[in-house]
Amino acid sequence: MWALRLAAAGHGGWRRGPRPINGVPGIVLALGEAPYAGVPCWSGRAARWAAFTVPVAYAVRYDSDVRPMMPGNPVSLKAVVRVAEARARYAEHATGRHSRPTNERLAVDTGLAVRTVQRADTALRLLGVATEVLRGRQRTRAERLASWRVGDRGRGWASVWALHDDPFITKLIGALSPHPEGSAFRQTFSRREVVTTPSRRHAGAAKRGAKRHASPDDGAARLARAWRTDPHSPPWAARYSLTAWAGVLAGPAHHRWCARDVNQLIRDWIGVGHWLPDCPYKPIGLLRAILAWHGTNNLEERPAALDIARDADELAAHRAHLRAQAAAHHDHERARAAGRAALAGPGHAATRAIAAEAARRAARRRTAVAAADAAQLDAAVRAARRSPKPTA
Repeated sequence: MWALRLAAAGHGGWRRGPRPINGVPGIVLALGEAPYAGVPCWSGRAARWAAFTVPVAYAVRYDSDVRPMMPGNPVSLKAVVRVAEARARYAEHATGRHSRPTNERLAVDTGLAVRTVQRADTALRLLGVATEVLRGRQRTRAERLASWRVGDRGRGWASVWALHDDPFITKLIGALSPHPEGSAFRQTFSRREVVTTPSRRHAGAAKRGAKRHASPDDGAARLARAWRTDPHSPPWAARYSLTAWAGVLAGPAHHRWCARDVNQLIRDWIGVGHWLPDCPYKPIGLLRAILAWHGTNNLEERPAALDIARDADELAAHRAHLRAQAAAHHDHERARAAGRAALAGPGHAATRAIAAEAARRAARRRTAVAAADAAQLDAAVRAARRSPKPTA
């Protein structure tokens, strides 16, 4: 169960929630970082997300991803943008997370109907620019009592949303022409592999320029993605992007590490007496320190290799047991089928006929014996009736 937490402004470290009503602070559900694992953040803050990311996603994906999923329930770009702007005002400024206004609140802010707000939220989710990390629900009895004790008479929790960018949409926005919409100018690219235009910067300026970061390899990116989305990973794994984590996990990825190896290494590091805070100051530096403790020349030794091998052996044994059970069941079914076929054979039919004839003969014998006994008893009774009665 999610924990209740005061959310009034002015309490250090607590998340800002609903505005106080009559001086009474509202309360919200403290979700922590776990529900946001694998959910990206927005990069351009609320204004850029609502003004650029959402319209571009609508133009690119509405006909292919939204319209087939919402037949007979269209929603206009204007309504989607208005709901996006209103929802963005309730999200965290830095990450776009913890947006939890009610549909009624959004309807008042936008001037739209509640049903239109619901359709716009569905469109935002299908466009890939928003994620509903917690669906709204009614409060339990314990939650209502806890709310009433602080003066909050609410009977439900609003849905919690994370507003984020989409990598494809972000790349598309970066590739758009800087000219206004409708301009005749288009961005063109040279078809030559080598551009012969000389650089205008002199050699000294080129040396003083910032270095271009190399893109991570595919193995490191896959390991970073698997580790960030693994349910056993620490919550602070979602505080950095895939590119940042891939730079740290390049060495382990080269030696075929998986997310289980990284988590097992963290547990081993804690097990030798190191203290791991719930919210480290620099998680990426902490993971670098843990990998250095393991040893850069010792990466071939995977921390979870034995556990993975044991699980693989257990799985193989379980599958072999299932195959043996299936084979035994198949043999049993074959034996039953053979027995049923034997019941209908000529030998069994002849045996049944002989047994039936023997039963009939036995019945006739029993009938004859019973008739003889009855006749003898009748004769004795008649003889007794004919004999003279003794005189006194």
